[in-house]
Amino acid sequence: MRQTRPTLKMIADFAGVSRGTVDRVLHGRPRVSPEKRKRVEEALEKLHYTPNAAARSLALKTQNVTIAVITPSWGAYFRREIDKGIAAAQETLRDYGLSVVKHPYETDSPADCVGVIDRVLEEGARGLAVCASNSSLVRKRLVEVSRSGVPVVTFNSDLPDCGQLCFVGQDDRKSGRIAAELMVKLVGRHTNICLACNNREFDSIQSRLEGFIARAAELGLSQGEFPILETYDRYDITYRKVLEFWKDNPDYGGLYMVAESTVGAVAALKEAGRLESVRIVSHDLPETTAEALRDGSVDFTVDQNIYFQGFRPVSIIADYLLSGKCPDQRQEYTPSTILCAESIRESEAR
Repeated sequence: MRQTRPTLKMIADFAGVSRGTVDRVLHGRPRVSPEKRKRVEEALEKLHYTPNAAARSLALKTQNVTIAVITPSWGAYFRREIDKGIAAAQETLRDYGLSVVKHPYETDSPADCVGVIDRVLEEGARGLAVCASNSSLVRKRLVEVSRSGVPVVTFNSDLPDCGQLCFVGQDDRKSGRIAAELMVKLVGRHTNICLACNNREFDSIQSRLEGFIARAAELGLSQGEFPILETYDRYDITYRKVLEFWKDNPDYGGLYMVAESTVGAVAALKEAGRLESVRIVSHDLPETTAEALRDGSVDFTVDQNIYFQGFRPVSIIADYLLSGKCPDQRQEYTPSTILCAESIRESEAR
């Protein structure tokens, strides 16, 4: 005999709640207490409830359900690749009653990010994909959002323990370790190295720095504390800080660019007359970095799949809204790919 699919009433009776509460949990709606949500989820599991994705899709079509993607206003390369991934995800959701809307915030300020989160929720967003600094203010707000039943996925830079379904992005500590090994092989263990980075409040940046420093120590780099220049991915700040540093420290032979704005560092080293003697390892592949690899200004870059970081978070949230499916892993890491001048030429020749 075929097993009867549990009804809302059966689930509600089992959990000791109303049918309306079960409906809100099934559809990821807010205004359900954590205690009642837990009881409903346990009832769903014990009664072997399997959501009907087709029926839920039909219901979502009548509700104009929106997934909000919230990002800082980083450089053109990051925005372009993220946008490509979002657009591809949007195309796959066209027939499911789901739409995706991008919401950049103008600064790296946690308060600005929380303001955008509050605004998109007021506008009815039913899922959030978030890239933000690892701030207690943002984490606290996302914990509240997750507990209200709105699914959250973090991407590119994680916010650990914020209640997210999943993090999608590079294993940044590992990528920093890779960069350190490349650098030590380039300059040896007795050359001083300077580090330049974006905002260290972002988990991705801090993790890369920690990975680099840890691996450099394991490889026996004799340098003590590393000087770290915060450049906020701005050409003018990067140019000024790198130029000033090398004028005061001409003996330094390595520069680790933890985020974008590598082109500003290259220009500064050229102005200081040190470009030929300073080895540079960077991250990611905007066109300016690709050109610097081609002409030998940059030795290596450690790339990540930013396109996937735009596509996958939206897909995870859509799966959750359509069928209640959670990702199998709490972290989905994109590969860390080492690129040099020859690999750039090879890819362009294909």
